Amino acid sequence: MQLLKNGQFMRLWGNQILLQTSFNMSNFTILLLIDQITSSRFAIAQFYAVMTLPSFLVGLFAGAIVDTSNRKWIILTSDALLALLFAAYAVFTHNYWFLLAIAFLSSCVSQVFTPAESATLPTIVKKQDLERANALFLFTGFGSVLLGYGLAGPVIQFFGGLEKYGDQSTFIIAAILTAIGFVLSSTLTLSNNGHRGFDPQLFSHAKKLTREVLDITRTNTKIFIPIVMLTLMQFCIGLMAILFIDFVKTYLRLPSTSTSYFLIIPLGFGLGIGVYLLNKLKERASKGYMIYLGSLAFGLAMLFIGLAGGYVTKLTGGMLLLRAITATGAVVAGISAVFIAVHSRTILQKNTPEKMLGRVFALVYASGSVVTPIPILLIALITEKVDVTIVFIVFGLIFALLAQAVKPIFLKNLS
Repeated sequence: MQLLKNGQFMRLWGNQILLQTSFNMSNFTILLLIDQITSSRFAIAQFYAVMTLPSFLVGLFAGAIVDTSNRKWIILTSDALLALLFAAYAVFTHNYWFLLAIAFLSSCVSQVFTPAESATLPTIVKKQDLERANALFLFTGFGSVLLGYGLAGPVIQFFGGLEKYGDQSTFIIAAILTAIGFVLSSTLTLSNNGHRGFDPQLFSHAKKLTREVLDITRTNTKIFIPIVMLTLMQFCIGLMAILFIDFVKTYLRLPSTSTSYFLIIPLGFGLGIGVYLLNKLKERASKGYMIYLGSLAFGLAMLFIGLAGGYVTKLTGGMLLLRAITATGAVVAGISAVFIAVHSRTILQKNTPEKMLGRVFALVYASGSVVTPIPILLIALITEKVDVTIVFIVFGLIFALLAQAVKPIFLKNLS
């Protein structure tokens, strides 16, 4: 593959793998700690809200930073700060409010790093390789959930569990991996577009820069629709992160640490299959149809997981069958995520002026924070009273019906 011979791409990709793996190791460990400290799904939802709130507060402003500053400087600064914050987690492992405070700060840093990374990709990759590069970034982005969650469970257990040094060990490893990413990023040779570092006039220009990106988003459907779909994917991932922990404990009758083995690994297989199918189908189906297909399949996967949880366990041997159905649903969800996110990101990158790439991708994450935290908190509260399978069923049915309803829009505007 010609793309893998691109040294610039490989450095940026390597940093993404290390940083995202560290982030997910830390986040999964924090979820387990909060579950141990509070035994409350609402407390877990609060953690998720804290992680998404910075996107709403500083998201568009972060995009302006990316578009008016040296992107290599941004990436290096982000790596350094995140390494320090991951190490700080190890000091406050059993203090709920300190965990939330550090999570908030780490999320603020990531709001700048993520659009910088997305905006840099089309500047170092040829146009004909952009879809494949996005597929690899998405695969490792979601795959880092598999790797981070998969590593966190065994590391915690190896070092004595949450009661001893297991949690601190994952945070220290995360800090070391991020520091390695910093070294890797320092070898990038990116054009600074006339920017040596932070633009001192950014604050006075922020309003104009924000208005520009909102105007182009409103008037260009090939920017607006992909942003909507990527926002929905953020919502879905947040919802699944909350529901799956409870589902594993209640219906699969496993400890929460087993989420790594029974849900995350199948999701990783689905991502791999999705990337393979993407290359096979890109000449046979339009991007709009693939986004529709992924949306419909995702909704149906969530629907069947909910139905299986409610009825399969009543059958003889139902527990093994439920675990198989859950794993299959996670595989389908992984395939769907590739279809939706890769095509949406590629359409955005090809239709956005280079000088606005940072702000457009910052808008993606800011949009997610607008529509995600309150519904997620409400759903978490509902699941304190309503069975988690009902939430899966209702959510899956609504998502599938919406996908079918907007199919003509996808085919008309994204083909």
